[in-house]
Amino acid sequence: MLTLHLLPDVYAIWQLPAHAETPPIPADRFHCVIRTPDELSGVCPLDTVPAYAIVDSDWRCLQFIGPFDLSLTGIMVQVAQPLASAGVPIFTLATYNTDYILVPAAHVDKALIALRQANITVHTV
Repeated sequence: MLTLHLLPDVYAIWQLPAHAETPPIPADRFHCVIRTPDELSGVCPLDTVPAYAIVDSDWRCLQFIGPFDLSLTGIMVQVAQPLASAGVPIFTLATYNTDYILVPAAHVDKALIALRQANITVHTV
């Protein structure tokens, strides 16, 4: 059975120009920074958003309780499908050990209901 944990912070998804320096974000807080030739973007707690970033704020983050073997398939779709059916927008991230899915804070209650109806366990704070 798949289990998720709702992280306590409110997050922002942000973007800076590709040439921008990687912003300092406290290492003890969940965050992700991705650089491509076209942009520098990331996810971080709302109170640590880099200055001058384009920001989409007020997201909540669900952590998949893993770790998961990298050869497994369909883990993200098990969560994405019920959220899509419920009309909940998502933003996904993955690490070597696990996955994360962000949902707008305004939709978090609807997301939790949809996930539980899909027999996915969700622990909240």
